[in-house]
Amino acid sequence: MASSEEITLAVGGMHCAACVARVERALAAAPGVELAVVNLATRQAKVRYNPRLIDPEALVRVVKDAGYEVEGTSREQRAPTSPEAEVREFRRRFLVALLLSLPVWLLMIPPLASATGLSHHAMAYILLICATPVMFYSGASFFTGAVSAARHLSTNMDTLVALGTSAAYFYSAWVTFFPESVAAAGHEPAVYYDTAVMIITFILLGRWLEARTRGRASEALRRLFALAPPTARVRRDDTEQEVPLAEVAAGDLVVVRPGEKIPVDGVVAEGKSSVDESMLTGESMPVPKEPGAEVWGATLNQRGFLVFKATRVGRDMVLSQIIRLVEEAQTSKAPIQRLVDKVASIFVPVVMGLAALTFLGWYFWGPPPAFSRSIISLVAVLIIACPCAMGLATPTAVMVGSGRGAEMGILMRGGEALERAYRLTTVVFDKTGTLTRGTPQVTDVHAWEHWNAEAVLAHAAALEEKSEHPLAEAISHAAAVQNLELPRVDDFQAVPGMGLEAVIDGQDVLIGNLAFLRQKGAASAELADHQNRLSREGKTAVFLAVAGKPVGVIAAADTLKPRAAQTVAALKNMGLKILLLSGDNQQTAAAVAESVGITEVLAEVLPGDKAQKVAELQAAGEVVAMVGDGINDAPALAQADVGIALGTGADVALEAADLTLIRDDLDLIPQAIQLSRRMMRIIRQNLFWAFCYNIVALPVAAGSFTLSGAGP
Repeated sequence: MASSEEITLAVGGMHCAACVARVERALAAAPGVELAVVNLATRQAKVRYNPRLIDPEALVRVVKDAGYEVEGTSREQRAPTSPEAEVREFRRRFLVALLLSLPVWLLMIPPLASATGLSHHAMAYILLICATPVMFYSGASFFTGAVSAARHLSTNMDTLVALGTSAAYFYSAWVTFFPESVAAAGHEPAVYYDTAVMIITFILLGRWLEARTRGRASEALRRLFALAPPTARVRRDDTEQEVPLAEVAAGDLVVVRPGEKIPVDGVVAEGKSSVDESMLTGESMPVPKEPGAEVWGATLNQRGFLVFKATRVGRDMVLSQIIRLVEEAQTSKAPIQRLVDKVASIFVPVVMGLAALTFLGWYFWGPPPAFSRSIISLVAVLIIACPCAMGLATPTAVMVGSGRGAEMGILMRGGEALERAYRLTTVVFDKTGTLTRGTPQVTDVHAWEHWNAEAVLAHAAALEEKSEHPLAEAISHAAAVQNLELPRVDDFQAVPGMGLEAVIDGQDVLIGNLAFLRQKGAASAELADHQNRLSREGKTAVFLAVAGKPVGVIAAADTLKPRAAQTVAALKNMGLKILLLSGDNQQTAAAVAESVGITEVLAEVLPGDKAQKVAELQAAGEVVAMVGDGINDAPALAQADVGIALGTGADVALEAADLTLIRDDLDLIPQAIQLSRRMMRIIRQNLFWAFCYNIVALPVAAGSFTLSGAGP
């Protein structure tokens, strides 16, 4: 049995940060629970627990004992439920409240009340009839939530709303039925139905909008789930059968017809086709597939017929890992949110104490009518407090931002990385596979004597197509792009570490490095100058000699990715310091750095030492982002304050990086950092206004906010 397991609980009845803190405390206190994170925006609790000490049923009981409902549990990935039913319910209750609250509010205005010609007593009964459905139908959830919290000796936002509106409503009802008792006590028989119903109406409006926002925030995640087809066609026992996606196993042969979505990850076994991978990588051009090529779940097969062997299914699929990262980002908490949760856990009791002191202060030391002013001030303090604003400030921004990021091709691993990205000072780039393509390409072809560049390239490709040297594929590819006709090669021979020799049209032909041509007596004094010049440019030179004379040189290099220089410039414009970290030699690394505008280079660094270099920068006070391909750079990605991995399919990248870019597009790097900055800025703004509202509004409500008290 595994040492720990994870489960997600859908928690009902949470309406504010105080609710979140209470559920988290209850779960964290349960024996066997290692971690409990509750998210108000998603209404979910992610729990990591020891199955030998506690089971899911016990976790459900813990949540229920805390006064909340568990609406569902899940150990597997599944699309978040749409809050459409909740949105409709809040809308219906809000519209009923609005319809009945408007006449109450209008009839509380003295000129309008007088225009009706009704007595104060009759008007009070009409207001009571209008206010009662608002209180006990539209506002029913506030009272049930408050009662549930009280049953468990706790308080929440519902407690504040229920106490405040009840005080206004029941006092007004007493005045309506027994006005003489209030008058006998020396108080004006005024009613405050408008206070109760308008408060419920406005809070219902807020909860309706909140539910709509949560629905939009989780829409990106639902779209990701919708990418995968529900079924797959599997070849078993020489027959094809359609099975649910969950029943596809690794090793199954999966059949995909033209126009169908590929259900799981795998390797093509039969057929040829092109696959549209844009929904996963963002690349618009279809990718050709033939036996041996990898295919990814949720991509679209186009015109060919494919049979592939399933290699990764269920939670192991690339799509599933992407979904998992988005889920983690949406349920995680930034460190700043933990502070908010601590404040919210004591917020409601403090507000209730302040309301009690306000009532007593106005009653004993306020001007007449003291009781009326005391009631109004108490209601104002209870209602104006808003812990839900604090509780939603962070998770709503993270949900919307991470969902938007997923649509752009940027995956974030939660709140802590979000805060660190906000404070970045330095970005460190790996060279090979990050700034460069990772494979050499021909950059220069120079010819001498009576030779031309096409003839030099054709002769070189004729020899190199028989070689396994890393530069051979680059030279062969360059000749193929130009549709060059290659001459016939005889007596081919490879000299390991040096070059190739053969006979073409009866002449001896050599291709290789400068040392090889010198060994064969085919070098000239000028070749060293060519070699040095190309080396300074970060290029590797191979020389071609025919009949003992050098006739040309071909240079190859790991070329830059598109927009590498523009990406570096964009990051510099954001105020970030840029470094290049490479295991390549100093000359080559410096040439690449210069071509993209990087001035600081750390070269000849072994893969195992890259993390140490990042640590040294951190020790110097830098907040470091490491950008790598996610394989040999994994230690450095993990060491960095923010690890940014490029490309899909690398499990190490998804595990080690804080930001993963789904497609290999350097433009996404500044976009990812900008997105993190915008999200953090919005979170800080949300929290600032939430705290300011409560800090300013509560003293105003307690000390100076009064209603006229005029009524029928």
